[in-house]
Amino acid sequence: MTTLAEVHTLYPTNFRDPAATLRVIADEIEAGKHGEVTQVAVVLLGETCEVFGAGPDADGGTVAILLQAGAQRMISAVANHGRDA
Repeated sequence: MTTLAEVHTLYPTNFRDPAATLRVIADEIEAGKHGEVTQVAVVLLGETCEVFGAGPDADGGTVAILLQAGAQRMISAVANHGRDA
């Protein structure tokens, strides 16, 4: 019989669970997986939309720029899909 597909585990936790995902990210930061993390921005959508920033320079402007940089990275990934970057 021919194998049509293989099943791979993409993540060790359910990334549809916001609290579990935040714990995984915090563990990765503490383990140094992302280098020295000096800033973080988080947007929560619950009953209301809330924005949080953390880090020594996490004022409103810095958090806004950080969120925009993240959005630009995601847009670039889609725009450059299939191209040699």
